[in-house]
Parts: sequence; C-alpha cells; structure tokens
Amino acid sequence: MKTNLLFLILFFVSLFPIASYAQEEPKLQYTVGFGSSIDGMNLLWGLNFSNELNVRLGKRTSFNAGLSFYQSLGSLEEETLPIYSNGKNNEQSSGIFITPSFKYDIVQRPSGFKLAFSAGPSLQLGGESVIRGYFSEVPTKTYVTNKYQRIGLFMELEAEWNSKNPNRKNAVSLSAFGADSSMPWYLNATYKMRFKLGNK
Repeated sequence: MKTNLLFLILFFVSLFPIASYAQEEPKLQYTVGFGSSIDGMNLLWGLNFSNELNVRLGKRTSFNAGLSFYQSLGSLEEETLPIYSNGKNNEQSSGIFITPSFKYDIVQRPSGFKLAFSAGPSLQLGGESVIRGYFSEVPTKTYVTNKYQRIGLFMELEAEWNSKNPNRKNAVSLSAFGADSSMPWYLNATYKMRFKLGNK
C-alpha cells in the first residue's frame, strides 16, 4: 500500500513541470511503436504496441505520457497440461499500461543520435490465466486466473537516430515493467517511429 501511495505522489509531482513550461511552447513529439515482449513470471512471449506523447522540458530532459498494450501469443516452455485442455495450452497474459515518465538524454550527438533513459510509475489494467500445480495424493494441474489493477515501475533505455524524413525519427528501446516486488515482470523490445508535432 505504501508503494502504491509513493507512485501516486510521484505521478502528481510529475505534472508540475508541464504547467510551468506550458507557456514556452515546448517541442511536442508523438511516437508509435511495436515489438516483442516476454512475461518473465509465466514464461510467455507476445507482442506490444505503444503510443507516446513527448513534451520537451529542457535540453536533455522531457516528460512522456505513454499508453501501451501487451498480449501474449505462446509459451516459452513445454507444460504438462490440465486434463481438460484438449491438448492445447490456453495460458495467456495481457495488459494495458498507462505510464507517465521522465526521460533524460545520456548521449546526444550532432548526427541526431541519442541514448536516453526514462523511468516512472505505470498503471497496469489486465490479467493472466496460467497453469499451476497442486500436490496431494494425486498431483493435478489447473488454470489459475489473476486480474490486475496495479501500479508498478517502468524503466526504459532507448536509442534514437534521424531518418531521411526530417519530420520523423527512428528509435529502438528495451523496457521493463515490475510490480509486486518482481522486476522485470514484463520485458519489451520495441521499434518506434517518432513524429514532430509542435514548435521548438
């Protein structure tokens, strides 16, 4: 409970820089991305899709408002299935993630290349249905369903570079989401396209 309260406080504190810089017309960028994901707690793999609005706060700092979606597509390991599975593994996990974060450019080159780190709280709305074993006189396996509405921690390392289109940049990132004392719970590798929206 204390951890969730801390993340909520960080979220509201993160909104203050937006108000203080609003009249300076900071540069806006919109980013769309897609890539692969791993649910490390359940050994599932899948895809992620992301949307992000970036507000420049300073020469190296910015604020990101992110909305992303993850859906598993398969398992990374063979499982002994429950007897009512009809030979098909029905494990799955998914989530919508609402993520405000601060981003800092660690490296900036005249060529347009940037290496940046970002972090912030992330609200997950989603769940999972996974196989769990119960040991009694006869060991049995069954599907267990968990629903999530939780706040976790988001961290990302991103490399960005110029494209031939002056209004668009390309980027790749490695990001992680952790919650309930587990980090990373989800690990994402994402390709992004970033578009200019506002004035410098």
